[in-house]
Amino acid sequence: MRTVYALFVGIDDYPNRPLEGCVNDVAAAEDWLRQQGASHPEVLSLRNGDATKAAVVDGIRAHLGRSGRGDTALLWFSGHGSQRPTKDPRAAMGMSQALVCVDSLDAGGQPLLQDTELGALLDEIAARGAHVVAVLDSCHSGGASREQTSDARSRGVDWQPWWRPDPAAAGGSRQAGADGAEPHRHVLLAACREQEKAYEALVDGEHRGYFSHSLVDALRRLGPFATYGEVHSLTEERVRGRFHAQHPELRGPEHLRFLVGDAFPADSPLRGTASPFLLRHTVSGWEVNCGSAHGLRAAGAEFTLTGGGGTRRPGGPRTVVVREVRPESALVMPVGWTPRPQDLTTVHGVTPSALAFPPAAVTLVGDPGAVAMLRTAMTGAPMLSDSGHGLVLEVEAQDGWARVTGGDGHPVDPLPLRSPVDAARVADCLTHIAHWHRLKDLANPDPWLSSLVRVTVEPLVGGLESTATGEIVCSYTRDGREPQVMVRVHNDSPRPLWCVLLDLADDYESSPALFDGDFVASGGAGMARQGEPVWLRLPPGRSAVRGSFARDWLKLIVAENELNIAPFRLPPWSGMASEGRSVAGAGAGAGPLRIIPLATDRKAGGPAHDVGRWGTASVLVRTQLP
Repeated sequence: MRTVYALFVGIDDYPNRPLEGCVNDVAAAEDWLRQQGASHPEVLSLRNGDATKAAVVDGIRAHLGRSGRGDTALLWFSGHGSQRPTKDPRAAMGMSQALVCVDSLDAGGQPLLQDTELGALLDEIAARGAHVVAVLDSCHSGGASREQTSDARSRGVDWQPWWRPDPAAAGGSRQAGADGAEPHRHVLLAACREQEKAYEALVDGEHRGYFSHSLVDALRRLGPFATYGEVHSLTEERVRGRFHAQHPELRGPEHLRFLVGDAFPADSPLRGTASPFLLRHTVSGWEVNCGSAHGLRAAGAEFTLTGGGGTRRPGGPRTVVVREVRPESALVMPVGWTPRPQDLTTVHGVTPSALAFPPAAVTLVGDPGAVAMLRTAMTGAPMLSDSGHGLVLEVEAQDGWARVTGGDGHPVDPLPLRSPVDAARVADCLTHIAHWHRLKDLANPDPWLSSLVRVTVEPLVGGLESTATGEIVCSYTRDGREPQVMVRVHNDSPRPLWCVLLDLADDYESSPALFDGDFVASGGAGMARQGEPVWLRLPPGRSAVRGSFARDWLKLIVAENELNIAPFRLPPWSGMASEGRSVAGAGAGAGPLRIIPLATDRKAGGPAHDVGRWGTASVLVRTQLP
């Protein structure tokens, strides 16, 4: 049985700046954890005067540090937070955040727990194999890895003159691994964005933090199989329903299970509920976290509920139809079914069942029998058509093999084509390539915001040059060392923007691991992999001879609000000779987007409109052996 090592820190009794709901927050969270039968909790609680900086740091190192591979380490902090300007290039908003311990506010008291120190402590535990989660209910907590209103108090204090950065802590675990592998990191659930404040008030007759109260309630409602994305989605809606100026954040893999860190096994009946898109009821009505920045073009598209709420429900599938497209989401309405009261207080996985864009145009040539099998297999693949104006692909079927051409990635190895099962595999390959191209070609018809963001690549090891076409060529050194670069995303617009950087590798993989979603200040820049070098290499199996190369399209997607990044994940095409990655640190994807066929001949579509404030920028990187 998994052991959960939990450290609950709740501080109300601050000198001169008391709070009222923090101890209640951690008491409720601890009570919830002890009720979970699937894990064995080992709990350490630090409340009020016990929560000195030394005690908190020791609790992380000595208590959470006991967790090993297969265990979970959980830090839950409710109290004050603070921030100050910093020139640290890793701080995309130009501010450094920190947690305020009980002895930090005394004049000349102990320093607070700064973001770099906390992140290093947690990531050190994660590097030993434990799944590490931090829940922070404090002001500026979005970057910290509660002003007063008529009924709410903020959990934040101004930076005090005796608080100084700790140079030793600032280094933390920021060194890149020798092999360039993506380091293990903690998951962060934060009460608010790093530039915001978190609030507490009297909630349901008890002083509580809006975030902690909403999070515990969401955990109770969703049950033990909830993913981080589902928990965050429901928590965010409840917080914003109470206080619109506070936006909870999730930093980490939204498709993994809360406190477990694993995806559902392939044979699990619950795997189908882990959809990249979620449906929830908000103050604006029903909403799906899929918008124009994900490729949704117009009203009229349909989504079908998955799992127990969808296709397996007596009476057939339940669908919703898009009535308004926003950059980050779509407002939808149920069609042919009436939501139950319990549907209003949970989240539902949904899958697109009619999308408003043309399918890939596939030309089939070769042996008539094999072509007929392929055409039959394609009838169950809505992203494919044997005619149209979409991406042009071709399949040559000859001598029991299918050769797929037309994609921009590395050539796909021939696939066997001797049975309907083989034909379905070829259709899967075509769908995968079409999905990859959808991501690569995402663009807002309104170019205003796209013209104000950019991606730069700076050499660290190996050669780098730009071609006349704008392609950046990175070369191995003469003694065979892999090139290393520093990648930055730049925001030249007059407002902060939320950014995600996709690595679209030529083995048809898409990963957001380089810069997996954060705000970048106006005129500022964010650094890929939190400032660590990006290692470029040829994938295993690619011929290592002079002139060999691999390509990566680095695609920046920006918006004014957070985007759901689950649909941006796509693993390499598994039918290729190699599934290696050409950019070190690109995380594994959650699987290609599966689109269920329509039960009717309904046509979704129409012209794009109301494109909203989002944009893209791209740079093509070629890694080669000179």
